[in-house]
Amino acid sequence: MLEFFNQYSAFVTIPGIIVLMIALLPIKGRRAQVAVYSVAAIVAISVVFTLRPGDSTVASEVEAQSLITSGQPVFVEFFSNSCTACLASEPIVRSLEGEVEDDVQILRLNVQDSIASQLIRDYRAYLTPTFVVIGRDGEELWRQSGGLLDKGAALAALNGA
Repeated sequence: MLEFFNQYSAFVTIPGIIVLMIALLPIKGRRAQVAVYSVAAIVAISVVFTLRPGDSTVASEVEAQSLITSGQPVFVEFFSNSCTACLASEPIVRSLEGEVEDDVQILRLNVQDSIASQLIRDYRAYLTPTFVVIGRDGEELWRQSGGLLDKGAALAALNGA
């Protein structure tokens, strides 16, 4: 799974390491140890569960392929729950969803889901996040890998589809 980490993942990893280091500090007294370790565990668990872009919008690879071959333009987002740029792009993607026409399909694929493995290879989405606009004929019209979504370019590609 290391191929799905990118330069932004450090912003999630570094706080986790800091919490772990705090938890490993030599603290005198059993009550103090339990308190510090408990707080560190709660913080770590809270970060993991609150900073997640979510799950894939489809339940199977077949469902994803049928969306792509539906004859409608498709905006595809390949994301990872360990990618900070994916987390930061989530509100931009939601905003894009609100602005696109009804005939545009939005497909969000968590690269850690097994259903995404073939599509990752098909669309060479080895860096997260990767955004792809697929036209009505199934041809890739636009792509962006890494960093925050360029919403204007994605909308332009979708409108030209």
